[in-house]
Amino acid sequence: HRAAPPALARERAPAMVEGGRQPLNDQRAPLADAAAAAEGLPSEPERSYALLVFVTGLSLFNFGYNTASISGALLYIDLDQTDCSAEVVCLTSAFEKGCVVSSVLLGACLGALSGGPLGDRFGRSRALIYNNAFYIIGPVGMALSQSVETLAATRALTGFGVGVSSALVHLYIGESVPAARRGEYGALLVMLGSGGVLVANLVAYALGDMWRLDLGLSAAPALLQVLLGPFWLPESPAWLMKRHQHSSSSTNFSSGTASTSPALVEPSPESPPARASTLLAAASPATEESSWLLLWKALRSGEARVALGVGAGLQLLQQISGINVAVYYGPKIFTLAHFSKHFSILLSSAVSLAQLAATLLLALLVDKVGRRIMALIGCALMAVSLIILGLAFCMPEEDAGFLALTGVLIYRVAFSISLGPLPYIITAEIFPAAYRAPGVSLCWAVNWLSNFGVSLTFLPMLNTIGDAATFFIYAGVCLLAMVFVWACVPETNGVSMDGGAASTVSTPRLGGGSGGTGVSARCPRLVV
Repeated sequence: HRAAPPALARERAPAMVEGGRQPLNDQRAPLADAAAAAEGLPSEPERSYALLVFVTGLSLFNFGYNTASISGALLYIDLDQTDCSAEVVCLTSAFEKGCVVSSVLLGACLGALSGGPLGDRFGRSRALIYNNAFYIIGPVGMALSQSVETLAATRALTGFGVGVSSALVHLYIGESVPAARRGEYGALLVMLGSGGVLVANLVAYALGDMWRLDLGLSAAPALLQVLLGPFWLPESPAWLMKRHQHSSSSTNFSSGTASTSPALVEPSPESPPARASTLLAAASPATEESSWLLLWKALRSGEARVALGVGAGLQLLQQISGINVAVYYGPKIFTLAHFSKHFSILLSSAVSLAQLAATLLLALLVDKVGRRIMALIGCALMAVSLIILGLAFCMPEEDAGFLALTGVLIYRVAFSISLGPLPYIITAEIFPAAYRAPGVSLCWAVNWLSNFGVSLTFLPMLNTIGDAATFFIYAGVCLLAMVFVWACVPETNGVSMDGGAASTVSTPRLGGGSGGTGVSARCPRLVV
């Protein structure tokens, strides 16, 4: 058994000892937290949760890095961009390029479907730690690949790890942090994923033609999570209650047992530690039924249809709302604005930093304003920005630069406060604990299949209907997303995710009203 970190060790201390007196460390803890608050410093529980989110977020950092790093490598292994005919890895056809680029998407789809069962079988935290095997073997294999086939296969293996992470990270954090700050921490996780994309671009720029090292470096965050995870990733309370396991010992991954601190069993620094025992005592005994079987039964009875429709709909709209167009058109838009190639690289980094700043803004506001309001505002701004981009491509090139640059900047910022992070957060909040993991897995599979479909159809559509019409169509999709959010997406801000609790959230009515909640024949009550 490993010693717990100081913050979690204090939280694991019993609330009372023999004679009814509190332990000395429990007496000192509130004083220490009060002193930290007086000095403007975060309290010890806040630091513990921040480190929990950081260590968990390493999975999403790898997610972002591995999906973006191939773009830098393509500059040196694609025959259309460089003379690589003498190299053992050289993409000589569009088919080979498509296989290498899209293999991670197919692997991610399979990983997303597997993430739920793995999380239910081994526990959320252990499944995330075990998943690093794909994040280590895959990148090392890509770095050592001696053929296009090997590169595609190892990239698909890495994609499997990406899919598992996508299905489990927000699920695990949603079940482990205080409900009042779940949106904030979820947005910070998305920032780590976006940070992985930014770092991948900067590393590719710095390493140049050393593309093997570029791809292999993504194993480093995985190794860091393997080292820190057993100490800082306690099992989620919902999973413990589902399995009806409760242990006061430290987490021991090798023995197959998992325990957690009382503060994380009931994720609220203000709640007494005894609350954890109350929740576990109230939980029904663990069932032997598979969570996938429970989901199937809930779908047949109609109980889970709306939740699955909302989650899958949000994931689908995220992918078909134009983000791939904005990313694809980035260099061309900078060219329209008459920036040099060197300055365009810096400008791309500046846009990525603006996107990170917008995600930070979401983290500060989402638990105060609510998910629905932020999603509606963001979708409206996305539609406006795509209309601006469409108009820019209708204008003469010498007049379109500034307008196009403004449009893409507004779009990336708006995406970062709405359809970028919010589908991840909401999807983890709308399913009951009994089949939450497979429900989230199915929604993420829709995400990756949609991503794959958009990557196949985007360029043909662009060549068929033209630039401006493509932007106008995606603007229409954003307006459709607004209607979907207003009509069917519930406000999940502060909803309990305790494994033994069953709270009810109503979806908004379709048509009429001013966004009020209620039961509708088309959007029935949603149980979470």
